[in-house]
Amino acid sequence: MKITKIRFENIHSLKGTHEIDFAGGILGEAGLFAITGPTGSGKSTLLDIITLAIYNRIARVEKFITKTVLEEDGGIMTRNMQHCFAEVEYHVNGKTYRSHWSIERNKNNNLNNRKQELVEIASGTILESGTKTPEKNESIIGLSYEQFVKAMVLSQGEFSKLLQAPRNERNKLLEDITGARSYREIGKAVFQRYIHFKDQVKLKEAGLESMDVLAPEIVKAKTEELKSLNAAKPEVEATYQSANQKISTRKELLKKLAEQQTLNNNKKVLKDHLERFKENKEKLERHEKFSKYTNDLRDYNAILKEVESHKSQIASLLKQKAEEETRLKMHLKSSSELVHEQLDVSNANERLAQFRTKITNIQAQENTKQTEANLILTQILGYGKNIIQLGYNFQKPKNPSELKPELKSLHKIIQESIEASGIDSLANLNSKLDSLRKSNDIAVEFLSKKQQSIKLRKDLQTSKKNLENGEENIAKDSKTITLLKKERGVLESEIEAQVLILEHQRKHQSLDDHRAQLKPHNPCPLCGSLEHPYASEQPLFDIKEDVLKENQKLLKTKSELEIGHRQKVKFQLEINERVKNEIEVQTTEYTQLINTLKELSQSLSWNYQDNLEVLQAKRLQLNSQIELLEKSKQAFQASAILEDIKKSTIQWEETLSTFQSLKEERTKLYSRNNIDRETSDLSVKITQSTVRISSLNSQCNETQAKLGILKSEKSIKQSFLDTIVINEGLDSIAQLKSFILDEEIAASYRKKDAQLKDGAARLSAIEKSICKELKELNEKDDNTISMESLTDSFEMTKQKWSELSEKIGKITESLKKDAETRAKQQLFITELNSLKKDQALWKTMNDLIGDATGNKFSNFVQDLTLEQLIGFANKRLTEFSDRYLLDIPTTKEADKSDTLKVFDKYMGNARRSVKTLSGGETFLVSLAMAFALSDIASRNVKIESLFIDEGFGTLDPETLDQAITILEKMQNEGDKSVGVISHVSALKERITTQIKLEKSSLGYSTINVVQ
Repeated sequence: MKITKIRFENIHSLKGTHEIDFAGGILGEAGLFAITGPTGSGKSTLLDIITLAIYNRIARVEKFITKTVLEEDGGIMTRNMQHCFAEVEYHVNGKTYRSHWSIERNKNNNLNNRKQELVEIASGTILESGTKTPEKNESIIGLSYEQFVKAMVLSQGEFSKLLQAPRNERNKLLEDITGARSYREIGKAVFQRYIHFKDQVKLKEAGLESMDVLAPEIVKAKTEELKSLNAAKPEVEATYQSANQKISTRKELLKKLAEQQTLNNNKKVLKDHLERFKENKEKLERHEKFSKYTNDLRDYNAILKEVESHKSQIASLLKQKAEEETRLKMHLKSSSELVHEQLDVSNANERLAQFRTKITNIQAQENTKQTEANLILTQILGYGKNIIQLGYNFQKPKNPSELKPELKSLHKIIQESIEASGIDSLANLNSKLDSLRKSNDIAVEFLSKKQQSIKLRKDLQTSKKNLENGEENIAKDSKTITLLKKERGVLESEIEAQVLILEHQRKHQSLDDHRAQLKPHNPCPLCGSLEHPYASEQPLFDIKEDVLKENQKLLKTKSELEIGHRQKVKFQLEINERVKNEIEVQTTEYTQLINTLKELSQSLSWNYQDNLEVLQAKRLQLNSQIELLEKSKQAFQASAILEDIKKSTIQWEETLSTFQSLKEERTKLYSRNNIDRETSDLSVKITQSTVRISSLNSQCNETQAKLGILKSEKSIKQSFLDTIVINEGLDSIAQLKSFILDEEIAASYRKKDAQLKDGAARLSAIEKSICKELKELNEKDDNTISMESLTDSFEMTKQKWSELSEKIGKITESLKKDAETRAKQQLFITELNSLKKDQALWKTMNDLIGDATGNKFSNFVQDLTLEQLIGFANKRLTEFSDRYLLDIPTTKEADKSDTLKVFDKYMGNARRSVKTLSGGETFLVSLAMAFALSDIASRNVKIESLFIDEGFGTLDPETLDQAITILEKMQNEGDKSVGVISHVSALKERITTQIKLEKSSLGYSTINVVQ
C-alpha cells in the first residue's frame, strides 16, 4: 500500500488549498524526504490529513470525527473558515483509489454533516459514499486505523522510552504503543467478576441464616387445632346470626316508630305553610285573569317612556349648542391675538394660513444661519484638535469673542518656538531632521552590533574554557583506560593459567582408573614412561574454582569500566569537536561584527572602541536634537493651522450676527416654537365648532317632529285601555296594572303552589308505607323480651364468633407464612449453589489472569508481544549494525534489574543492559523496534509509504549519517516512500528533498517542496 498524493484545504494551521505529490515530481524521484518546520507549523497535520481522508480519524482525537466533535473540541477546520476538505490517493494491488472527506458551515454558521466518498480513479466508479466509507477503505487496504498508524507512522521516541523502562512500566508503554489495552481491562474485569460472585455468596448465606421455619411437631399441632375450630364454626355462626336477626328487627321497629312521629310533625308544618300562602294564591288567581292585557299595558308604558326621552333629548341638544357657540368665540379670540388682527368665522382659516407661511419662512432662514455657524464651529474645533495633537493647548470656544484672545496668546507661543529653533523655513528644518534620523538609525544598528560583540566575546571565552576542561577530562579518562587495560591484561593471564590448571586437574581425575592399572617398570600406554610417580599418590593442585570465578567476575567488571570510560572519552571528543566548531564560528562572527562596527562608526564619527555607556550617551544626545527639531516642526505646522482658524473665526462671527437679526424679527411676531401646530389646531377647532353647531340645529328639529308623532300615539292607546277598564268593572288603568304581577313573582307563586301540592301527596304516600312496615315488624318482633336482654344476648354470641374467627385466622396465616418461608429457603439454597459454582469458576480465572490493576494478564500478554517484537527487531537490527542483538532479561537477572539486555558481539558477546548504550546506539535499536512494530502490524500488507517521527536530535554526526544511510538503503531496496519528520539541522542538510512548513505572524503556515 502506497500513498501517492494528498490534497487538502483549510486543515489546522494550513490555510488555503494545497497539494503534495509523493509519487511524482521531486518527491517521487527522491523517495526519501524530510518534513521540516518549527513546532506548531503543521508537520503532524500532514499525517492527520491522510488518516482523516481514509478513516475519519486523527491522532489527537480518540473517536470518529463528527460535527459534534468539531463543535465541542474545535480543531481540524482552520479558524474563521467556512469549509475544509482532505483527499488522499493511494495505490493497492495494482489499483489507485481516491478517498475524499469534507465538511462545511451553513448560512446559520452551523456545521453540516461531513461528506466522504471513495472512488476508483481508473474507472471513475464511486465505490462507497457516506459513513460507510472508512469501512470500505479498511477492507481494500487490509488494515484497521490502529494497524495503519502503527505500520506507516514510526514513533522512535516511544520505543526509546520503552527500551530503558522496568518491566511494569515497559509493559504499560508497550500496551500504549500496540493499542492492546483490552487485556488489562480483561484482567481487571475477571477480578471484579470474582469479587462480585464472592460478595453475592456471602449475601445469600447471610439471607439463608436469617430465615426461621416452624418445627414439624408445631405444624402438626396447629393443623389439628385448626381442624377442631372449623368443626365448631357452623354452630357458633348459626347462634350469632339468630341473635343478630332479632336485635336488627327490634332496631328497625324503633326506627319506623320514630319516622311515624316525624311524619306527623311534617303534616302540621305543611298545614301552616298552606295557611300563609293563601293571600298570595289569591293574587296569583287575579294575575291569571288579567294577564291577557299585559302586552297592551307594556306598549302604553313604552310610549310614555319615549315621550319623556325625546323631551330630555331636546333639552340636552339646546344646552350643547350654547356650549359650542361659547367655545367658537374663544377660538376666534385666540386666533385674532395670534395674527394681531380681528377675525371672524368667514376669514379666520385664511388669515391663519398666511401668518403660518410668513413665520415658517423666517424660521427657515434662521435655521440655515444657525447650521452654518455650527459647521464653522466644527471646522474650528477640527483645527483645534490638530493644534492639540501638535502639543499646544486649545479650549472649545463658546463664541467668537472668547476665541480671539486665545488665538492671540497661541500665536505668540508658536512664534517663540519657531524663533528658538533658529531655522527660517519648514523645508530647511525637514532637511536637517532627515539627516539626524538617518544618523539615529545607524546609531541604533551600531549599538545593537556593539551589544552582540560583547556577548559574543563572552561566549567565545566560555567555549575556550569548556574546551580546556574537556581536554583535561579526556587526559584523565585516557590514563584510567590505560591502567584498566593493563590490569585487565594481568587478570586475563592469571585466569588463563588458572583455567589450564583446572582443566588439567579435571583430566587427572578422569584417569584414576587407568592409573590404578599401571605396573612398575612397564611402559605407560599413554606416554610410554617406565616411571609412574602418581600411580599411587595424587598430584597436588592448589587451584580453587571459586577463586577463578571471582577473577572472571573482576575481569568482567574492569571490562565494563573500560567500556564506560571509552564511551565517555568518545562522547567528550564529540563534544570537544562541536565546541571547536563553535569557537571557529564565533571567531568568524566576532571578526565580522568588529568590521561592521568600524564602518558604522565612520558614518557617525564615533570611536567603536568606546565602552557601551559612552556610546549610549551619544545616542541619547542625538535623540535630544531630533526631539527639539520635532517640536520646531510642530510649531511651523501649528502656525499654518492658526491662520485657518482666524479666517474661520471671521466667518463664524458674521454668520452669528445674521442669525441674531432674524431671530429678533421672528420673536416680535411669534415668540414660541411651533407655529404649524398652533395655527393648525386653531383652524381645526374653528371648523369643528362650526360643523357641530350646524349638526345640533338639525338634530333639534328632527327630535321635535318625532315628539309630535309620539303624543298622538299616546292618546290613541290611552282611549283603548279606558274601554278595557270599564268592561272589566275596574276603577282605573292603574288598578289594572296593579292586578298584573311581574312574571318572575308570578312564576315563584306558581312554583310555591306546586311545591305545597307535591308535599301533601308525598306525605300521604310515606304515611301508607310506614303503616305497612310497622305491621310487618310487629308480627316479627317478640315484645316479651326487652331491648337490654336482646343486646346482651347479641354481644355474647358476637364475642364468641369473633374469638373463633380470630383463632382460625391466626393459625391459617401462621401455616401459610411457614409454607412460603420454606419455599423461599429452598429457592435461596438453589441460587446459592449456582453462585458458588460461578464463584469457583471465576476464582480459577482470577488465580490465572485476574487482579485489581490488570497487571497480571497484561504483563503475560505484553511479555509474549515483546518476545515477538524483539524477534522482528533483531532482524531489522542486523540490517543496521552487526554489533548488537536484543534479548529479554532472564529470571535471575530480573531480580536485580528487569530492563532489556543486548549481546555486544564486538565485546565477545558480552551481555549488558540497554542503559549502557550511547544515545546513537539507543536510537538505532529503538528505530529497529519501530520498524518491527510496522512489520507486525502489516504482516499481510506490503507497506510502501513510511513516516518516521523525530528521534534524530540525540545522534552524533557519525550515527546520524549511519541512520540516514540505512533509510536510503531501505528506500532504494523496496522502492518505498520514506518521510522523516524532524527539525535537526544536520538532517536537513543531508536530506535535501524537503517538505518545508513555515509559520507566518498570523499563525497560518505555508508549504513548499524544495530540493
